[in-house]
Parts: sequence; C-alpha cells; structure tokens
Amino acid sequence: MNKTFQEISDIIYQYLKERDWQDNDSRSLAISIALEANELLEHYQWGEKPIGDKNEIAEELADIFIYAFQFAYNNNIDLPSEILKKLDKAKKKYPADDFKGKRGEDSNTAWIEAKLKYKKEGL
Repeated sequence: MNKTFQEISDIIYQYLKERDWQDNDSRSLAISIALEANELLEHYQWGEKPIGDKNEIAEELADIFIYAFQFAYNNNIDLPSEILKKLDKAKKKYPADDFKGKRGEDSNTAWIEAKLKYKKEGL
C-alpha cells in the first residue's frame, strides 16, 4: 500500500472526525504518545528479542504515529517539513563521515563526541 504522507494524515483525521475525537487536547495526546511508546518498549523489556510477533509490534508503532499525526494536526505543525528540518539539523550534529562503519564502543564514542561538540559550538 503506497500512500503519501498527506493521504495518511487525511485518513487519520477522517477516522478521528467520524468519532468526534479530533479535538483532544495536546497534553492528553502527548501522554498518549508516551504511553504507546512504552507499550512498544514493553515488547523488549527482558531482552533484545521482542516478546510478541511483528504484527503486535507494528500495531504499537502505528498507535504512536496516529497520536503523533493528531498532535501535529491539532497544533498546526507541518510534520513533513519539521521532519526534514530535524534531519538537516541532525546531519550537522552527526556527520555521516564520523559514524559510517563504526560499531559498538566506537559508535558510542563518536556519538558522545558529536553531542559535546554540538553543545559547545551551539550549532
């Protein structure tokens, strides 16, 4: 199923509107995003291998995105634009050349160094 970002957003909004759920307050939506994220995390509570199947995990992830789309809509946030801006900012903070091919401790060290440099330089 290939849908655009806008098509998915419209489908979510229609679903909410049909139930009179489109006006939930930002605080409640933020809490719901966090709760759903914790439900996703629960699948990994006891180890790297998830408890439950791919469908259960996908449902939790979908819940997170549905609440995030609703939060963005209710707060007049252009989510695709904000995602692109955030990725651009992250590219500066975490240059690909500093991370490509690094794993484990080397990756962690590069991450810490990038965070400290970014904080110090205020990029």
